[in-house]
Amino acid sequence: MVKKFIVAAAKLALIVALFYIMFARALHGSAFSALRVDARGAFLLVLGFLFNFAATTITIVRWRALVQALDAPLSLVDALRFGFLGFAFNLSPLGVVGGDATKIILVAKKTTISAESAAASVVIDRFLGLYAMFALGLCVAFASGFYANPEPLARFTTQGLVALTLISTIFLLFVVIPPSSRRRREKLAGSLPAIGPLLQKAATAALLYGARKKTLLAAFAVTLVVHSFFSISLYCLAAGLYRDVPSLVDHFVLYCSANVGSTIPLSAGPFEYFLDELYPLFNAANASFSAGYGATIGVAFRLTAVCVAALGTIYYIATRRRNNVAQRG
Repeated sequence: MVKKFIVAAAKLALIVALFYIMFARALHGSAFSALRVDARGAFLLVLGFLFNFAATTITIVRWRALVQALDAPLSLVDALRFGFLGFAFNLSPLGVVGGDATKIILVAKKTTISAESAAASVVIDRFLGLYAMFALGLCVAFASGFYANPEPLARFTTQGLVALTLISTIFLLFVVIPPSSRRRREKLAGSLPAIGPLLQKAATAALLYGARKKTLLAAFAVTLVVHSFFSISLYCLAAGLYRDVPSLVDHFVLYCSANVGSTIPLSAGPFEYFLDELYPLFNAANASFSAGYGATIGVAFRLTAVCVAALGTIYYIATRRRNNVAQRG
């Protein structure tokens, strides 16, 4: 218990430190003074929220399909309830682990599915989300020419996208190889030092979905739409805060590249920090962002997610009360 508290406190301290650095940058620059205040800006901010809300909802529906693929009868209402609550926990200092654990516990309790299968659905859901994001970011980075940017950070993020996409592809191949071979590789993964237990859990999850390739393919396609919506949301929020911003295509690269930093298990901070570092690389003739701009946009994106989580939590509480009343009746 003490160890968990220390870890949570350390994570919170790191998040605060990152935001302090970014806030100080914004104060010393023109990020705050350049903010736009007009009706069009407000409309774009609302549009950014709507795209974020739609993307989050689709993500939960995708997770429900993965649960149902394991023959677990999870209704859409319950999937939305559990998914939104898990999303809210993802934004807490506990990070993604807290949100994932919440979903696993709730779905295992609600359905006949085992805790192992519930965990598998969450692991595969998260893997597909990351894989589609890395693959989309890599494709857009090459299509837009970002990969050729000589700046060290641009090279680092491009190389990060390449490496993460390659690792994810290897894991995906692990899912579709013949069952007999998968069993041997599962044991091999578990025998690796340090990361063995984590890899073995991922391997176990993969085994359950080995015969459900069509479901995985459909989920991957849906996930590309999800990350496209998140990228559009980021673009709308940026355009709502500032008059001259990089292009929509640039924001696909920005969103996916900044999320390379979000692989660090913190509920906030890395994404905003990477975004703040990346925005100056996209300076066009009509967009001259310096330090502080990306952090401001990143915070707006984070606050949008908080608003989505708040609405989802209200939905969870309202439907839970309704279910309790129905059961008593």
